[in-house]
Amino acid sequence: MQMEKKGLKVLLIDDTVMVLQHLKSILSDVKEVSRTESVTSAEEALLMMEGYQPDVMVLDINMPGMSGIEMLRRLGLRQMMKPVVIMLTNNTFAGYRDECMRLGADYFLDKSRD
Repeated sequence: MQMEKKGLKVLLIDDTVMVLQHLKSILSDVKEVSRTESVTSAEEALLMMEGYQPDVMVLDINMPGMSGIEMLRRLGLRQMMKPVVIMLTNNTFAGYRDECMRLGADYFLDKSRD
């Protein structure tokens, strides 16, 4: 029987596959991360959340369909034990940052700088 190694489970949510690949590559070097899953939409992420229960979630704001902000809003209603949420965007409009933080995001990063 194989034991699952202890460590952080990360869920990456971004509609750009190249961004997902880059983030997965970065996280593969972090010894505290035991598992990384990625999806290209907020809808997929919400379906996956219950079974996967990530410790950390990296969430893009602007995606087709449901936005990252809307997903964050829905998570707040559904989750008692919420993951650490890192919002990721190319749009640095201050209103987005304020709204994400109000909805429970822990970090807000600019893809072009951070």
